[in-house]
Amino acid sequence: MLGILAVLYAAYALSLKKWTYVTEARRQQCRRELKEKGLSNMFYFIGARTLFLLNAASGGLFSFYWIYRQWQAAGRGFKRLDGKPLKGGPLVRTLGGLITFFPLNALIARTCEYMHKKAPLPPWVWGTLWLGGLAGAVFVTRWPERLICYAFFCGAPAALQNRLNALPKDPVPAKPKPAEIIAAAGGLILTLGTVSYTHLTLPTN
Repeated sequence: MLGILAVLYAAYALSLKKWTYVTEARRQQCRRELKEKGLSNMFYFIGARTLFLLNAASGGLFSFYWIYRQWQAAGRGFKRLDGKPLKGGPLVRTLGGLITFFPLNALIARTCEYMHKKAPLPPWVWGTLWLGGLAGAVFVTRWPERLICYAFFCGAPAALQNRLNALPKDPVPAKPKPAEIIAAAGGLILTLGTVSYTHLTLPTN
């Protein structure tokens, strides 16, 4: 009996009780908290599948072009209650992309929540998968596991983009833009050059 009561109370706490305390005042408080942390009414839009494919085709380096374009757009549309702009331009934030991926994720999540759209997973989730995927793709020796890690590295930005693409009223075109193709091609050339150089300079037995 105690077990049944515990289950019923848990169901109540997660449903009816939760909604009992979601008042208009609480909703306004949440919106104010989101505004205090900062929102943006501008982002860079690209098809989520297109982003994944361009990332995969460029050795994952297209992610940094995507980070640059996101911070470039978000910086122009960034709003915060205290009026303070974002620190650092898009180039600086791209150079520190392994770190700024986390606040970018947080900014996207806050904006989606404010717009009553489904928010992406917390920054520590996608950020860990993204960085962990990069580390695994570089250091893991077995190819099946390496490909799985590479998929996470390429897929984390696409997952965030998928949430962003629910914000505009019109659907985001799937066809890549010429600049995106050029950026992916440049990333592929840089990746192949790095891999070739590494193999040439590694000592042989």
